[in-house]
Amino acid sequence: MTVLELPRVAPTAAAPAQRRRALRRLLRNPLAVTGLVVVVVAVLAALLADLVAPYPFARTDFSAALQPPSGRHWFGTDELGRDQFSRVLYGLRASVAVGSMSVVLSMLVGVPLGLLGGFYGFLDPVVSRLTDTLLAFPFLVLAVGLAAILGPSLTTATVAIGIAQIPAVVRVTRGETLRLRGMDYVAAAVADGASDAVVLRRHILPNAVNTLIVQATVAAPAAIIGEAVLSFLGLGVRPPTPSLGVMLASAQPLFRDGPWMAVFPGVAIVLLTLALNLLGDGMRDALDPRESRR
Repeated sequence: MTVLELPRVAPTAAAPAQRRRALRRLLRNPLAVTGLVVVVVAVLAALLADLVAPYPFARTDFSAALQPPSGRHWFGTDELGRDQFSRVLYGLRASVAVGSMSVVLSMLVGVPLGLLGGFYGFLDPVVSRLTDTLLAFPFLVLAVGLAAILGPSLTTATVAIGIAQIPAVVRVTRGETLRLRGMDYVAAAVADGASDAVVLRRHILPNAVNTLIVQATVAAPAAIIGEAVLSFLGLGVRPPTPSLGVMLASAQPLFRDGPWMAVFPGVAIVLLTLALNLLGDGMRDALDPRESRR
């Protein structure tokens, strides 16, 4: 009797339908949608700051120094009479740039290392020791060292935060690779003669994308806070270029006379990081395979 053998298809074949279902589940989550809206508005405000900002961020008006919020200056002015609303918009640009570029940097380095460590057992100890070595350097120590070499700048903050986030990406990718390596469709691809590169590129990496997307939404808020901390300490963006951390540092000695100088940059950081966390939680639930069965 002839046995009809059905073709073995990896889960990636059903990826478009799964992604559509995940998108519908995400849009049914009001907190996630709220986070998505806030993130989109913040990104658009940062990208279009040149068009949206009512004043140039470096324009001074000493006659309007330390003015409270008003119809002319929505967020008030600082000690030099610069419009705080315009500076918050440009500060968001720095936060969005560092948050996105540092995550991209950590993914470009961490994902290949995690794939190799999880797929090849003999490389796992090497990757693990490298990850432990990176974890041995505290974030601020690494940033201070890079600032001493490169000088305080947006690039320095991006590189320091990106390097600090590599170990987490390596561990997440390695764990997913170890899990997926034992799946039947991977074993079938190996039995069919697929090379290691094909298995990693076509069967493991595409099925680890959902987890990596969630990891990116977790890393982005930490990167934004990290940029604010570095700029506050003078290790990131340098004045007069606006940054939310720089604005907080400038507001510290003037908090009694102009509390709005600290309130609005601080609220911007809180809202953006909270929105990213809400979006990340919603994406984690939407991309959970167990949710697709409901």
